[in-house]
Amino acid sequence: MEFDELIKRLNAVADAGLFYGKDVFDIERYHEIKAILPQLLKHSTTLAKEELTDLFRPNNSYPTPMIDVRAFIQNEEKEILFVRDKIQGDWALPGGYGEIGFTPSENLLKELKEEAGVSGEIERLLAIFDTDKWQPQGKQYYKFVFKCKALSIDFLENSETSETKFIKRSELTNLSVKRTTMSQLSLLEKLSKTGKQYID
Repeated sequence: MEFDELIKRLNAVADAGLFYGKDVFDIERYHEIKAILPQLLKHSTTLAKEELTDLFRPNNSYPTPMIDVRAFIQNEEKEILFVRDKIQGDWALPGGYGEIGFTPSENLLKELKEEAGVSGEIERLLAIFDTDKWQPQGKQYYKFVFKCKALSIDFLENSETSETKFIKRSELTNLSVKRTTMSQLSLLEKLSKTGKQYID
């Protein structure tokens, strides 16, 4: 494991100990570990400041990876549908966090409508990516990418996105690589074409 991955794993172990721990002395030790971890990261880390804040935010439940759902949509010219983040200005596949009360497919169709103005349908699951393998960050995500079909597009600027657009991968600039990398896009194109599936 890389240094950042070891820190994340140790943080998760401490969170689990605080969640399940009953012995007062064990709980005190887990709190001490949580206090030491940020000091270790001052010496060597690739994580951004906001990721460190997210990593060490108090957690009152057993630590597990977060869920992210994304839509992969191509037009007849094989361009890919992207949305532009309103704050960062970078491009990403439509989608977002998995929300409680929705199935993965319901969640994705809701995000498609809200972010991209797309009324769509899901054709199949293309891939499940583990961000620790592709783009390590403060939290670990399991990213579900579905091949979708756009039935209609009626985009309205909203609180999250300023634009939606079909773009060729070779012409794409300013990609949000924490959401999807170029390597992942290349793989998704192949999976969409061949009918295969990828799971980390």
